[in-house]
Amino acid sequence: MIRNLRFPVWAWWLIGAITVLAAAILIFSVVLGVRAGQQQVETQRRQQIGIALQRATDFQADGNLRAALAEYQKVLILDADNAVAQEGVKTLLALLESNPSTPPDALAAGQEATATPTVASPPNTSPSTPTAVTTPSAELTAAWESAQRAARAGRWQEALNYLVQIQQSDPAFRPNEMQEMLFDAYVNLALERDNTNDLQEAVALYDKALALRPTAGDVRRERDLIAQYLEVLADTGADPSATIRQLQMIYAIDPDYRDVEERLHQAHVRYADRLAGDEDWCRAQDEYNAALMIASSPTIVAKRDAAQTQCQLAAAAQMSGAVAGAVTTETMPAVRTNVSTSGGPTVGRILYSAVDPISGRSQVLSLAVGKDETAQVLLQDAAQPALRKDGGRLVFRNLRSDQMGISGYDPDSGLLIRFSTFVEDMLPSWNAQGNRIVFASNREGDRRWRIYTMWAEEKNNGSMLTFGESPNWHPTADLIVYRGCDESGNRCGLWTISADGSNAAQLTATPADDRPVWAPSGTFVAFMSNARDGNFEIYRVDVASREVTRLTNHPGMDILPAVSPDGRWIAFVSNRDGSWKIYAVPSTGGEVHLIAPIIGDISRFFEHGLHWTN
Repeated sequence: MIRNLRFPVWAWWLIGAITVLAAAILIFSVVLGVRAGQQQVETQRRQQIGIALQRATDFQADGNLRAALAEYQKVLILDADNAVAQEGVKTLLALLESNPSTPPDALAAGQEATATPTVASPPNTSPSTPTAVTTPSAELTAAWESAQRAARAGRWQEALNYLVQIQQSDPAFRPNEMQEMLFDAYVNLALERDNTNDLQEAVALYDKALALRPTAGDVRRERDLIAQYLEVLADTGADPSATIRQLQMIYAIDPDYRDVEERLHQAHVRYADRLAGDEDWCRAQDEYNAALMIASSPTIVAKRDAAQTQCQLAAAAQMSGAVAGAVTTETMPAVRTNVSTSGGPTVGRILYSAVDPISGRSQVLSLAVGKDETAQVLLQDAAQPALRKDGGRLVFRNLRSDQMGISGYDPDSGLLIRFSTFVEDMLPSWNAQGNRIVFASNREGDRRWRIYTMWAEEKNNGSMLTFGESPNWHPTADLIVYRGCDESGNRCGLWTISADGSNAAQLTATPADDRPVWAPSGTFVAFMSNARDGNFEIYRVDVASREVTRLTNHPGMDILPAVSPDGRWIAFVSNRDGSWKIYAVPSTGGEVHLIAPIIGDISRFFEHGLHWTN
């Protein structure tokens, strides 16, 4: 008997539902694809409009009116209702009609083209009939108000276009307000370009802003960060130590800047691998430690440990005169970490802070100058030490999570005193009497750096003295040197001021001069700067004559000066041989002497400091 093989009704329903669902999915995918394509086209159109507007603005600024007009016309092809382009075309046509023979670069060559008043003649009027005149001042006022509205709405390109039109029509129109608005427009446009990774254009816009306000420190900082990062991107990697120095400069200023942290980590690892391949084990160990300070991994730890073992074996073999590799770990002597060269300083102790590469904790260490001994750890979770003149109390930046701020420590008794309670407080320094402290902080909501003074008493957050950073109290007088500017934010450099806020005086006129420290005699101030000779070097300035003397000259980073108790030497930290070490140079200039390697890492050197004491 033949059975009926027909599909049941429910199976047909199921097949139909699946078919409908598949068709719906296909249609939905097509719609999404079309919509995505439309969004991409719209994005490209907006980008083309923005580029054309920027080019039009640049051409106008250079006086190339016909080229600017062509760019505005391109914008109107893409967006017929673009108000900025419409206004730009109207203004440029008026300028060109007023002087038809004006060549494209006439304004750039110094020939001004000015718009003539527009005269409207009503129909059927005689030549003697009064005419309605739109004065240039009315047009400029309207453009000024449009620029302000655009700025308030965050349309900075539109605002800039109006401002450029005003400036070309009447350079004397509200000069101070124009300069302020142009500065704001350039800075905000630079931020927009930075956010869209158009870094070269961002640098160019920042340069225009700085041309209007050269002392704008924050703007210069952002501009220099981008410029340094562009140098890193263009680096071929032929000199890994130079690459690391460049990345360290950016990382020290802003460790979260773009992918600098990752790049610096990779650069340390690559350089360490190369050094290990050349059997330069001690320098390889330093580079692996520097990489571990940024990010740890079992692989890098294993490489570091292997390099450390080989470094110790090589040092032991050199000291004993044995053949490399013949010394076993059981008989290996301790490795010297304090190496002094002949003719160098032999007085006092240097206190410094560095980060332990294993624990990641910052610590304060004490190093005897000219002695064959290892630096001793004084404090954990501490940085930026400064010892009182009598040696009875150490003030430092406390990094313990429950004691953030400025603290004091008595080496003899172990007593710990908390002075301030703000994590932002840093770089403390004692006055001559040892009863007051000066420090810097950006604790306030505007994040501006201020100088504070306080009595050396428990939980005393101090009072503001002035705006500035990196203060250091005179060893015998009631005078503080610091990095700052005048009351209007100009004339930046190193300044001195009395502890009561009076007698402010400029000492140097280079805004990048930093970390000033008095000589014991008070006759000169040592400092570091990266704006005088292309990279960080150590300098001194004579207080009486204001004469600046360069003390170091090396492509490495020479930073964090400290003056010896007798005033004859200036210690500093440098990575000139690929790893961080402490050096000293005569305070009058001369040969640089190695004091000792840094135990730990100070890649983020703005968070650390040196102090030379008896």
